[in-house]
Amino acid sequence: MEANKNTAPKAGGFRRIVLCVDSEASRCAAKFAGRFAQAGTELTIAAVALDPHLLAPHAALSGLDLDVAHRKLLEDAERAIAESSSALANTAASVRTQVIDLANERADVSHALAEEAHEDRADLMIVGTRQQHGLARWFEPSVADRLSQLAPCAVIVVPAGYASTREIGTQRILFAVDGSSTSLAAVNTGATLATPDTLIRVVYVVDRAIRYCDFVPMTLLEDAFVKEGELAIAAAAARLESLHNVARSLVSADPIRTDISAGDVSHALLREAERWNADLIVMGTHGRRGVARAFFGSVANRVASLATIPLLLVRE
Repeated sequence: MEANKNTAPKAGGFRRIVLCVDSEASRCAAKFAGRFAQAGTELTIAAVALDPHLLAPHAALSGLDLDVAHRKLLEDAERAIAESSSALANTAASVRTQVIDLANERADVSHALAEEAHEDRADLMIVGTRQQHGLARWFEPSVADRLSQLAPCAVIVVPAGYASTREIGTQRILFAVDGSSTSLAAVNTGATLATPDTLIRVVYVVDRAIRYCDFVPMTLLEDAFVKEGELAIAAAAARLESLHNVARSLVSADPIRTDISAGDVSHALLREAERWNADLIVMGTHGRRGVARAFFGSVANRVASLATIPLLLVRE
């Protein structure tokens, strides 16, 4: 696969970016956003101040002063923006800031940020998350998952504590495909982050733990999954071949497998990303609702909650 390096565009053809920040998680997300903040890029740093009335609906009964809590929430949002702005002080992008006060909005965090992205005509959102239990702030992985369903653009989830040894660009991209049109859309978007020097790996996870019924032998079901995976990888590779700026060092392999007795698709995918030393995972999120969403959407949500490297989520 040969590339014309003179005509290949820079990695990350995003022009309008919304960086969503929340104190601790914002530092890693802001640093990662600096990779895309080029000259001509419009970058909005947005933070949400939660509505204290929703956080403590019975506060009035106990005599708590919600005005004080409201001011504190606004200060926290402004502090998160200030820290992120400092991290992006030397960027060539045009930067604006926005505090979204949910006390004045009839929306939750995900809807408010999605609306900001709509208003900014964003083509990328970057979100910092924390994978932790206990008292979580508003950027827990489930918020990022809901945002990926509502946003008008792709969403990159950056886990708190992420520190890349590569300061510039994305050199190793792992695409998780399932043969759907959504996963091919994710290939298209993720490929914009590649340069001719980027290594790309395309994988399909064969879920060996799944059992639909006793009437279908597991060997036949697994063989069917393997064939489906080979077709999905071939389709993604063909799509990558057709893109001008994509890396020409495409690494594709046989479909990877989960354990028969334990493990799931998300864990198998993350093990492969760690083994291959990926900089970024790219996958589609189907945007379904109801029962179908519980099955198909849960994989992306699970990966977002466990990943220690950035994850790009794309819906068709």
